[in-house]
Amino acid sequence: MAENEAPEGPEPEQVQDSADVDQGEPVDLSRFYASTIKPLQEYLDGQNAQIRKMLTGMAAAQMRPTLPRIVVENPLIRMSAAAETLRKQVADMTGFNDMIRQALQPMHDFYPAQWQNVFASLAEATRRLYPENLRDAAPQIRDLEKLLVDEGIPLMWVPGPRTVRALLDAPTAVARRRTIGQRWEDIVEDCEAVLEEVKHPAMQDACGFALDVVAALRAGHTNPAQALAANLLDSLLQRHFDKAARVQLTNNDFKSNGIKFQLDDYKFKVACTFAPVWYAHAKYYPKNGDPIPRTFGRHPSAHGVSRAQYSRINALYALMLVTSVIKFFDTELPS
Repeated sequence: MAENEAPEGPEPEQVQDSADVDQGEPVDLSRFYASTIKPLQEYLDGQNAQIRKMLTGMAAAQMRPTLPRIVVENPLIRMSAAAETLRKQVADMTGFNDMIRQALQPMHDFYPAQWQNVFASLAEATRRLYPENLRDAAPQIRDLEKLLVDEGIPLMWVPGPRTVRALLDAPTAVARRRTIGQRWEDIVEDCEAVLEEVKHPAMQDACGFALDVVAALRAGHTNPAQALAANLLDSLLQRHFDKAARVQLTNNDFKSNGIKFQLDDYKFKVACTFAPVWYAHAKYYPKNGDPIPRTFGRHPSAHGVSRAQYSRINALYALMLVTSVIKFFDTELPS
């Protein structure tokens, strides 16, 4: 180890157990139909005319829902109540097909062959909402809230599937942080692999600096690695979001007001990418005597340089964050 890290203390102050999602309510067909169409509209548009006609006819005969459109130009678009319902219902992927069959059983009785294909295709399309590193694990919403929001662990595109599984299986926040420290070489390799796949021209300079962080960590230069990653994160937000969006995504005053980042407020990729960015922007005021946090933070990395804040584990958090954000922009920026 290039740095002497202080022993792990108690779990971070912000870590809380998220309430389990209530999955006992009966399925409301009208809400289910509307919520399924919105995030999967691109998929459904490619289905044949006969299937689309069946879906439309079913809706018209029963509940007559409207079909909301996705404004893809705005990555910060707030999800509708229907889309929120979908997110909660399909978070547990293991029961997705059964839920659809129960909701649409009358139509299934009349069109068994056609609906069998629709069920399978919808499940696969929903599975693809996850980046590749999360598809096998398919974490439930309570797991995402716990790791992304309460603990600030990046999960989008990095780390790799085996580390994701280890983090989901770890019993406590301290154990998850320890897992990241123990798997640091694998995580650095995962980040390097994702960065090398980034193709968008606007992300090439940022990729170069992120790969410098990779090289610094491998060489044992953890302090420079953390400092560069923290400033690169700030530069990415400044360059690609206006002030209102930056404030919305980074206004973390949880310690004062108890208000957490709400995954429900954003499209799936935005929510999961920027929840740990929000966590890393927890308010920190040295002039008020705030203690320097041990978990990675953008503000203490700049204004609280110390052995408490600077460590290899925190440098890994910073690298995973900038890798996730770079990959997000790689997939979302217009070509």
